[in-house]
Amino acid sequence: MKVNRSYHVDWFVSREPRRDVTLRIENGRLQSISAGRSADAIHLQDVVVMSGLVNAHTHLEFSSLRTPISTGGRFTDWIRAVIMHRRQNPTDVGDAIREGIRESVESGTTQLGEIATVGWSVEDFSHHAFHGAVFQELLGLSPERIAQQLELARSHTRRRLGSPVVGLSPHAPYSTHLDLVDGSVQLAQETGCTIAMHLAETQAELELLAEGTGEFREMLTDFGLWQSEFFPGGRRPLDYLRRLSQAPRSLIVHGNYLDEEELKYIAEHPQMTLVYCPRTHAAFGHSPHPWRRLLELGGQVALGTDSRASNPDLNLFAELQFLAARHPEQSHVDLLQLGSNAGRRALGANVPDCADLTFIELNNGSIQDPTQELFTADSRPCGTMIAGQWAWLAEHIRDRFRS
Repeated sequence: MKVNRSYHVDWFVSREPRRDVTLRIENGRLQSISAGRSADAIHLQDVVVMSGLVNAHTHLEFSSLRTPISTGGRFTDWIRAVIMHRRQNPTDVGDAIREGIRESVESGTTQLGEIATVGWSVEDFSHHAFHGAVFQELLGLSPERIAQQLELARSHTRRRLGSPVVGLSPHAPYSTHLDLVDGSVQLAQETGCTIAMHLAETQAELELLAEGTGEFREMLTDFGLWQSEFFPGGRRPLDYLRRLSQAPRSLIVHGNYLDEEELKYIAEHPQMTLVYCPRTHAAFGHSPHPWRRLLELGGQVALGTDSRASNPDLNLFAELQFLAARHPEQSHVDLLQLGSNAGRRALGANVPDCADLTFIELNNGSIQDPTQELFTADSRPCGTMIAGQWAWLAEHIRDRFRS
């Protein structure tokens, strides 16, 4: 339902908080923000309106999981368990995607950065409230596989998905040959699409790049994929960053073990964004994440949930609550930028003044200072507006919002 009306709210929070304002929405755009309450505005009591939340990294194919796959033990043990789950629990990927979109929208998310593998169709995204980017995942180490995956990438860049944009995702250093990474970047240059790649996710990945040894070598050997010339040693994440920086936009996913030189490199390239998945990072017990250091250096950071294979849900608002609780020194308004505008810019699906809005219900009444009270434990999303249309409203407030 297209919304052409005004709302009066106690707080509107985007790049800065504004108190006691009327929001005018027309033809899918946030037409104006004016002080006070206009005569025709609907007053929304005990509600904060925020810039729409953006989940910059997820894998919706796992949305049917009710609990995460165990993250204990080695990372490659988790990968093996994920592969085993796929084999033993065949599901309709389309059903999982649609369930994941529904869950995301019903937790206040307005855009998603989805990594799509196999078994999905355009219809899985076109008939739902999905905005953002669909990245085709690319994996391959052998020459034959590289050629096949580049053809898949070319086909994907020609897709017309409607509101989502298309992107490419060479998966990770341990699964993607450098020639496939280079080919993906070249396609991105030709088409203007965005690249997303998992990088510096584990210490074991760094060992594989530097020495050609460790648990990833063991796993690839077990899968019949190991060839020593693929991993000659002497490499590091910076080698991949230099390639990814040649794309119009690139997302560096996880980046748990980027060093100072690599963080500085990202900061020097504003088209690059580090995507941090806080609760997944914590579930694997990684060392402290370098997201705050990258911000100090002037770099770009966005947030994601990863998937239900490593996270109990797809709730980006819960990621912000998690960060706010663990980093009380961080302004909540600054955290919101990571969970909204930074992700929107990184995905390349940004539309100026688009009325993508997240509505937060304050169960403890009004707030006095959004910089510290926006993500309190007893607040929760109650409505999601995408391009000026209600994508979701909590049942108990539907009449109040639509009247």
